[in-house]
Amino acid sequence: MGWMDRLLSLIGFEVEEEVVEAPAGEEPQGAQAAPRRRDGRHRERGEGGPGPRPGQLVPLAAGGRSQRVVIARPQSFDEVQEIAEHLKNRRPLILNLEDTDKETAQRILNFLSGTIYALNGEMHRIANGVVFFAPQNVETLVDRPDFLTRD
Repeated sequence: MGWMDRLLSLIGFEVEEEVVEAPAGEEPQGAQAAPRRRDGRHRERGEGGPGPRPGQLVPLAAGGRSQRVVIARPQSFDEVQEIAEHLKNRRPLILNLEDTDKETAQRILNFLSGTIYALNGEMHRIANGVVFFAPQNVETLVDRPDFLTRD
């Protein structure tokens, strides 16, 4: 390996190497020969094997499914069961109660807080009248805890 190959390897780029099979007469018939590199050396364990190589892009999403977040602005208590179904189906929910009258908003909040409690989820107040509900399968990270408690 030349100095340029070592430098490229250090910064995360790997030079693509061809696999050259040894001629049939050089190794015993019964032995499984490891593939050789262009420079004649055997490949090291893990080198050129399955999995991403340094410098290779790998997709982050597993299975191609994306997570949906539901945003709800209920006007009446009649909508609460439909909203609770989203939580039962493990979808994160942002509930905006700013335009809902105070008594109805309190009833909706009580119902949904009981629902998320029964589902082992979390509830976070984002602002006055805006609440985030995270089902058990959604991890929430709060970088500033004081952000959620301000009035």
